[in-house]
Amino acid sequence: MIKKLIKYSFIILCLIYLNLPSFAFEDYIIINDDKLTDISIEHNDIINVFPIITIMNEKNTLYVQPLKVGDTRFCVLKGKKDKIMFNVSVKENETIIQNVEGFDILKVDVPTDNFEFDLDLPPILNSGEKTWIN
Repeated sequence: MIKKLIKYSFIILCLIYLNLPSFAFEDYIIINDDKLTDISIEHNDIINVFPIITIMNEKNTLYVQPLKVGDTRFCVLKGKKDKIMFNVSVKENETIIQNVEGFDILKVDVPTDNFEFDLDLPPILNSGEKTWIN
């Protein structure tokens, strides 16, 4: 009985330990107005970068997923003529992407500070009064 308990405890601890690194890094989304193509990554084992194709097929969004600690960079072709280089530093606590002018770099799963709402209040109509919808 004790051997089974130790065995199952060890298996559970191993499963928890294997999943810990997956939550250690911050994923990012990079957005631009122009089409982003031809992604090349210096070290594929540190980060993974892939395009997100939207409903409108704009191809102007990239998803950056850190895989392990280290420094690397990746290059994208912007608008079929400009090569843009991003320097990325993946640390245990944070991921730093050097901001390039003209690109929006957003963290995934981070709530915005300026978004406020109260679920207990009725919606505000155009006239400015608060009424419940029946």
